[in-house]
Amino acid sequence: MSSSGQVKASHILIKHEGSRRKSSWRDPDGSRIFATTRDAAVGQLTSIRDDILVGKSRFEDVASRFSDCSSAKRGGDLGETLNPLCLFLEMECSVPRS
Repeated sequence: MSSSGQVKASHILIKHEGSRRKSSWRDPDGSRIFATTRDAAVGQLTSIRDDILVGKSRFEDVASRFSDCSSAKRGGDLGETLNPLCLFLEMECSVPRS
């Protein structure tokens, strides 16, 4: 957290057949997204996370390459938020529960 109380947030988004909006900057017609199951997206994210944690990959590099969010162009960088709790709650509420 910075001295101003802001936190920097980054993420990697992998869309799947159950995603609300089935297109992205890297898949404009949604053909890959429609063909990706939720389990496959979770598996891909788990593999990416494991590679980052062991130092095999850098977050910014895999975000730029694999994320369906337009923040991929900035290495997954979402910028800074004034209230880290609001960001957490927003992300927590956006994750579908099985």
